[in-house]
Amino acid sequence: QVLRPREVLAADETWLAVSLEPGEVATATLDLASRPTLTLAGCLDCGAAAPAGGQLRVTVRPDSGRPFERRLELDASAGWWRRELELGRLGGGAALELAAELPAGCVLRLSEAAVDDRRPAPRPAAGGRRVQLLLISVDTLRRDALGASGGGADTPALDRLAAESEVFTTAYAAASWTKPSHASMLTGFHPDTHRALMLDQAIDPALPTLAGRLRGGGLATGALVYDCTWLSPRWGFGKGFDSYRITRRRAAGQAAAAAEWLLDHRGEDFFFFLHTFEPHADFNILPYEAPGLNRAVIADRFGVAGFGCRGGVCAAQLLAALSQGRVPGEPADRQVLRSSYDEGVRYVDGALGLLFDRLRGSGLWDELLVVVTSDHGEEFLEHGGYGHESLHEEVLRVPLIVKWPRGRRAGLVTEAPGSGVDLAPTLLAAAGLPIDDLPGRDLGAPPAARVLMAGTLERTVIADGLKGFFGGKAPDRLFDLDADPGESVDLAAARPADLQRLAALLDRERRAALELNRRLGSAVGAERVELSAAERERLRAFGYLE
Repeated sequence: QVLRPREVLAADETWLAVSLEPGEVATATLDLASRPTLTLAGCLDCGAAAPAGGQLRVTVRPDSGRPFERRLELDASAGWWRRELELGRLGGGAALELAAELPAGCVLRLSEAAVDDRRPAPRPAAGGRRVQLLLISVDTLRRDALGASGGGADTPALDRLAAESEVFTTAYAAASWTKPSHASMLTGFHPDTHRALMLDQAIDPALPTLAGRLRGGGLATGALVYDCTWLSPRWGFGKGFDSYRITRRRAAGQAAAAAEWLLDHRGEDFFFFLHTFEPHADFNILPYEAPGLNRAVIADRFGVAGFGCRGGVCAAQLLAALSQGRVPGEPADRQVLRSSYDEGVRYVDGALGLLFDRLRGSGLWDELLVVVTSDHGEEFLEHGGYGHESLHEEVLRVPLIVKWPRGRRAGLVTEAPGSGVDLAPTLLAAAGLPIDDLPGRDLGAPPAARVLMAGTLERTVIADGLKGFFGGKAPDRLFDLDADPGESVDLAAARPADLQRLAALLDRERRAALELNRRLGSAVGAERVELSAAERERLRAFGYLE
């Protein structure tokens, strides 16, 4: 907010950073706790020149007392670095100066500058308990991506969280892409009801939102979401939030900003929504980005030179072109892409670990209800493509971790199916608010047999171990998930009665959605928002538009 970072491209990676030229000074005003820590991250960029060094002079001048000064040695060959500085006893107002003492031709790229506020959370009144809710959506996180589930990435932070939490092993996203899936998370309704189905359709404005209900119940509401276009307030996502911020900071910067909001509200009842974009496919050169991952690293690991662009398309657009056969595939593609994706998972895990550690040290953690999930997974040729255009298990199955307050149900593994439409009723029930009008269930209540549905234009219905696909480009299909979890044998022709039974369940849900929209006074058609030229260009870069 103060130092005004801008996007920079560094070694195939897209970062948001403050760029300081030699002799340039950045300043900010701080409100410090009694023993604050200043975290700085960045890299020294000297272009094609010989490796060079420099210094970052850090000065903190309190309103009263002696100033703090430290010089950080910088090395252009060291890549991205991260440092924590204990500032001592400097409580109160202070001025921060960051001075770049660099050789000519070099630029300091600061990707993070944050103060860790270590003031403990105030205790609630005697006999009372705070309602403090944190919902985290990690975009494009497969159910099997975490280390504890046997995934390819080491995820110590999320594995530790899982050990403190209840883990739902059979959780489904409400849709296969960002906008409709998050609309279901943040309203509690299926896509047929919230109507944010197509590129230009917004959430039905007649529907109540999770944030609006919680704010009506007395909670402060805040959100920090990545600027991927789909979660813009233009589509109705800001409704009910006191603060709804959109950022292009990467996950570590988002974690720092989220911690700031949470600690600022530590004495209140609150709901905060955090959306990180990693490990979603990116928009510049590499299909998946992470610190330290670039074309040179991929060439060294896999013997593939110049990976990322092919046939005139790059990054996320390359994934779409590979899936559609517009560019030829190479033998190493699947291995390189899955490894790169896992690097993104590892990075976002580290960022969330920083957030969780700050919350554990603040006194907030024990009373906090934390939900970590995703809007969809990602395919790596399981059904012939890349990305997340299908409704197969690798796309719809997502992690679902719920850390209940005060250690309740820690270590419990629940196999009963869960859904993205269950998040709103779970959080509302935790706040003591009614959930009777929502189709999902409170995950804290005893599980029961149920029917799950997902998708927008093509829909899938899951019941009694069977999964039916309806309304897609291909004919309707049927799979037995118990006998065939990889969905390789279509049983539509062999078991038409089962297919018809699932189709009837889908028809019933659609009629219920229409009736609800009618009772709420919704408009006859969906709320439409025209995409701007800038939005179209950004969506094209992310592979959503050709």
